[in-house]
Amino acid sequence: MIVMTQSINKSDICPLCQRQNGCAVIEGKELKDCWCNHTTFPPKEVVKGEAPELKACICQSCIAKLKEEAELGLKRLD
Repeated sequence: MIVMTQSINKSDICPLCQRQNGCAVIEGKELKDCWCNHTTFPPKEVVKGEAPELKACICQSCIAKLKEEAELGLKRLD
């Protein structure tokens, strides 16, 4: 019986959706190459309200959703 294991680096997983966050730094690239340098972020209170103890970067998709909710003045209840 062959058992395959794969180590999972928690710092490359978005804490909100549990998918890959696409962080260039985690992939060994320069910070200037990361997608996060080419976008704007929602207010800090919005992000902290969703994940008060961030241990990893949020992915681009989750940032886009948080920005849209902030712009619309929506407050998540889940």
